[in-house]
Amino acid sequence: MQSLNNDFLSCDVINTLQDYVLSEENMIKINARGRGVATFKRNNKETPAIKVQPDAQHKNHFFFPRQNDSLFWCFYVMKNDIVNYEMLGKITPIVEKKIKIEYVEKIRKRKAEIKPYKFASISNIENQLANEPNINLKTLLSLCVIENLNVLFINNKTYYELLMNDEPDIHIINSFNSNYFGYKTLKRDHSELDNVKSSLFKIDNIDKPIKSMSYYKVSELLDFCTKLAIETTNKETGKTKSKKELYELFIQHF
Repeated sequence: MQSLNNDFLSCDVINTLQDYVLSEENMIKINARGRGVATFKRNNKETPAIKVQPDAQHKNHFFFPRQNDSLFWCFYVMKNDIVNYEMLGKITPIVEKKIKIEYVEKIRKRKAEIKPYKFASISNIENQLANEPNINLKTLLSLCVIENLNVLFINNKTYYELLMNDEPDIHIINSFNSNYFGYKTLKRDHSELDNVKSSLFKIDNIDKPIKSMSYYKVSELLDFCTKLAIETTNKETGKTKSKKELYELFIQHF
């Protein structure tokens, strides 16, 4: 009888571990999670994750973390890859906070590396990780600095690029709404990356994305407005809007 019980116990253990085995079936499940609406558990309760249009997910091949702070978990996947993210299993708020606090400690030890970029003060970054439910872009960029990661962040027809090394991979994070993000990786020489850069407006300074009107030529403002899907023609006259009108519309976008 004892032998029989041991056999049942062994089977239970093996069955429990099946979800964590790197089999072909499980890898398919991992990829599939990025194409539908997932759920995650908080305080032992099943809670629906924020929804993103499945068609957009499938078309663009983005991976969507299941947690509310999807920007932080996009960063985690950038650093550790999707398999290690899935191997964490149930990511409770306690697990998430533990990982974030570990980064607070790392940031304190490597202040000198972050400060030259001036994304945010060290205290602000620490507060984002330790106290806020979701990190912001400045904290993401600071984390990418200490982990030496190349990232291109897309939001509302604009992009900001941080290049930390000469590696061929560029990590893409796309904001699909105000607080939900998708992730994928592209090679520097990939045609899709060229298309992204040519069709979006590049931001060089996240604090001051727009320079004074005198800095731009009319042709540049026309190009920017076109990329941002801003109407450039006066419907009453049929003529191109003036430089001042274009600039004002350009400012309003931000």
